[in-house]
Amino acid sequence: MDDDRTLELREEELTVNRELRDVGEIRVRTVVDHVPGRLELDARTEEVEVEHVPVGQVVSERRAPWQEDDVLVVPIYEEQLVVSKRLVVREHLRIRTITGHQRELFEDTLRKERVEIEDPDHTGLVHERFPTDDGGGEDPEPKGGLINGLVRKALQ
Repeated sequence: MDDDRTLELREEELTVNRELRDVGEIRVRTVVDHVPGRLELDARTEEVEVEHVPVGQVVSERRAPWQEDDVLVVPIYEEQLVVSKRLVVREHLRIRTITGHQRELFEDTLRKERVEIEDPDHTGLVHERFPTDDGGGEDPEPKGGLINGLVRKALQ
């Protein structure tokens, strides 16, 4: 006679079932604010001063305009009828550039967008984080996550 018996060993296990449920919604929109813009700068101006200088000198031929320091001298000729025809420099035009400055002011309204996030169901699951002024330049908000993805899609 055999005393062999078969024993069954049993073990309990935990199983996890996950269920998704809707806990609320958020609304993302852009708002355009109008802010005044102002730009003030110096603009260079030039004026031309023309001085008429009487000459009355008889010449035998025309001469091209010439430069005297910062002045352009342009001879103006006329023919006068006398017993004989002669060429007379009637006047010189003395032309110089006068440089000045004037301040100009430009003003306009500039548009600046901002984002408003609403949690109409008041779930408390929506959190906004803004960069600090520590000069680091890094965005402290993580790049992943459902809400961040929704905000990025809304802003594109």
